[in-house]
Amino acid sequence: MLVDSPISEAQSAVGLDPTARSSTPSAQTEAGSSQAQAQTRRRADAPKGDTGPRRYIYCIIDCDHETRFGPIGIDQASPEVFTIPYEGLAVAVSATRLDKFDISRGNMLGHQRVMETMMQRGHTVLPVKFNTIAEDKAGNLADSRIIEQVLAGRMDELSALLATMSTRVELGVKALWPDMDAVFRCIVSDNPNIKSLRGRLLAATRGGSARPRSNLMAAQVRLGEMVKNALEARKGDAEKELTSRLAGIAADVRKNKTFGDAMFANLALLVEKTRQEEISSTLSAFEAEQDGQVRLRCIGPVPPSNFVELVIQWDD
Repeated sequence: MLVDSPISEAQSAVGLDPTARSSTPSAQTEAGSSQAQAQTRRRADAPKGDTGPRRYIYCIIDCDHETRFGPIGIDQASPEVFTIPYEGLAVAVSATRLDKFDISRGNMLGHQRVMETMMQRGHTVLPVKFNTIAEDKAGNLADSRIIEQVLAGRMDELSALLATMSTRVELGVKALWPDMDAVFRCIVSDNPNIKSLRGRLLAATRGGSARPRSNLMAAQVRLGEMVKNALEARKGDAEKELTSRLAGIAADVRKNKTFGDAMFANLALLVEKTRQEEISSTLSAFEAEQDGQVRLRCIGPVPPSNFVELVIQWDD
């Protein structure tokens, strides 16, 4: 089994999708307004190299102070990533003049890379949906709106999510068949209809069948469809077997799209940090049982984008 350290893989985030704002006491709102005013006064000289009035938002982290993470952001004109803190929470942002970024692999990986850096620094990360941008509006600076509407406005929700995710990590598991010729041989031998049709086609091809060419082509197409369906069924069975082994250990399992004939599982696991070794040993045992017919690749820990994707909707 291959075990990889965290790598950037842009993923379509699914799962927890908290969009509703939590109700907050008026005192908390007033405190958020006060801190937002202080943040506004500091904006002129923090961060260094600020070249845009907008803030591109990457994630929410557990952090109670302003800090900088270096030039790792997706906007090359202003790549410095820094935090906007409030009451033990912080938004990780970078400055930008753009109001939207292209949904490209490079930008998606850049967004992911920032979150991975937060994790490497020891922070719990709540991913924010790609292309979430705060801007100055109606006399309110972007930093102020972030504090008032996100950190103060959704304090209870975000604090609860951070507490839940603080003990968990996301792991990715990809499962492949390294020898597809062997897989296709099994499909033929295990399926009498496929075996019979394949035999007839081979005989017709070698013996110069008198059947019309169109009939042979139709039979070849039918054989291809039969093999494809059998392969998908085999993939489903193999994925189910692997998932059943992991479901009792992981807090949650998500199935993502597979790519190519050889990959039969592309899973995202939400795992308690204390059970990572169990996952590793379970994967190793599963691979050993397959006697070289299956190769597993474990990726992570990575940001929990398959389980948390915060959507921020601005009120003004």
